[in-house]
Amino acid sequence: MDVQLMPGLEHLPFAEVWFHEVDEESFRAAAAAADALGKPGLEAWTTTATPEVAAFLDARGFEEVRRYVISELDVAAAPDPGPPAAPLATFGKRPDLADELYALARLAYAEQPGRAGSRIGEAWFDWGFRASDPGGSFIALEDGRVAAYGSVERKEDGLWWHGFLAVAREYRGRGLAGAIKRAQIAWAKANGIPQLRTATELRLEGMRALNRRLGYAPLYEEIVLRGGWSVSGSNR
Repeated sequence: MDVQLMPGLEHLPFAEVWFHEVDEESFRAAAAAADALGKPGLEAWTTTATPEVAAFLDARGFEEVRRYVISELDVAAAPDPGPPAAPLATFGKRPDLADELYALARLAYAEQPGRAGSRIGEAWFDWGFRASDPGGSFIALEDGRVAAYGSVERKEDGLWWHGFLAVAREYRGRGLAGAIKRAQIAWAKANGIPQLRTATELRLEGMRALNRRLGYAPLYEEIVLRGGWSVSGSNR
């Protein structure tokens, strides 16, 4: 069991943990690990594949704070997305834009539902930039400035996932998110990638609608719950 500080939200009084199954013993172990980190609460992740975990936590006063729809695209079966509707570059061809991408990430991460106050440090250059595929991660440019970006990366299990997709406030409503996703689908087709997966917070109706139009099919949902605890077993 890996209990850690919440990335970008380390200042909050919760430690992050994944539960694919849970009982009193594992719950207490997670609580003790959070206590060792100086955190009086847990942000627990689980999925709809194991509804008993959410029920266990709900009975202990935990409340749902976020929910992500995990969807998958059958790349070969997906229609040709056509040429992008906006000028795009890739991470690989424009590494000089890394600082601008970082500036946008710092703003956009905090604008996600349930993640107000997120603080993205310079470790982003490793996990948000260098870990992304340089050919499949795209940047939308307007007047030479970064207007939006979307990354993809291959996880340790071999599956390809869309990473973060951010559009600067002043450029929203121009179809840039759709242009980036279509470019990523075209890139995946050209590179023989069988599936692309994406995680979309339930409240992002526009992005979920875009995913449906592009042919992404829901697989399951990830549920994020927060609650207090004490090692003695009484909940706050």
